[in-house]
Amino acid sequence: MDNLESRIRALEASNRRQRYSITALAAIIVGGTLIAATRPVGDATFDKVTCKMWTVVDDSLKIRIAATATSNGNAALVWYDNNKTMRMCADTQGNGFAGMSWFDKDGKPRFAASTLPNGDASTTWLDKDGKQRITAEALSSGNAGTTWLDKDGKVRIRTGTFADGDASIMWYDKNEKLRMTSATQNENAATIWLDKDGKQRITAGTDVNGRSGIWWFDKDEKKRIGAGTFADGSVNLPITVLNPTP
Repeated sequence: MDNLESRIRALEASNRRQRYSITALAAIIVGGTLIAATRPVGDATFDKVTCKMWTVVDDSLKIRIAATATSNGNAALVWYDNNKTMRMCADTQGNGFAGMSWFDKDGKPRFAASTLPNGDASTTWLDKDGKQRITAEALSSGNAGTTWLDKDGKVRIRTGTFADGDASIMWYDKNEKLRMTSATQNENAATIWLDKDGKQRITAGTDVNGRSGIWWFDKDEKKRIGAGTFADGSVNLPITVLNPTP
């Protein structure tokens, strides 16, 4: 269980490393937004237009779309609403990064997606206060995972799938203590419940040989009750361990 949790934490760390500061995207395209808008004199047709930046304005001369490219290899395209608030931004960077961000009517970031030169990709959802609530990542290694956070920024759920076929999901309480985990490993599957002190209290599982069972543990993690079924159809009725050994 500890190994699975560490692998899922590594997925989340990868997401943090590749997450782009979406509010900083405005700096990339500021050159485009500062272009002075002039009222068009009429329609025009061109076979080819080459420029380093351009803007699109509405009938009120408000900038609605702006694009720019810089000498360091960055390029960005930004969309604004009729209140001059940035609502979408797409950019690529000279280092191979590419991303897109969406903003609400107040200009607060709500969703972002990005890819890295190494093949990793991630998405992030934020609430109206700009707090990260959900992340998802797919790594070039074949691993993938998601993380859910509460309004206080504490992790409550983590999931992961791994290139070797393992998969798991973990639930945490409001203090970020692991309380429940379900996992499949090497065709075996198990679900474990833990108390507030992180001690195992119930375990249920099945294995590749067709056996299944459930155990209850006391506060010292000693087995107290168990039951199981077997591939041959036999059943091990609940057994109470009255005097568990240390």
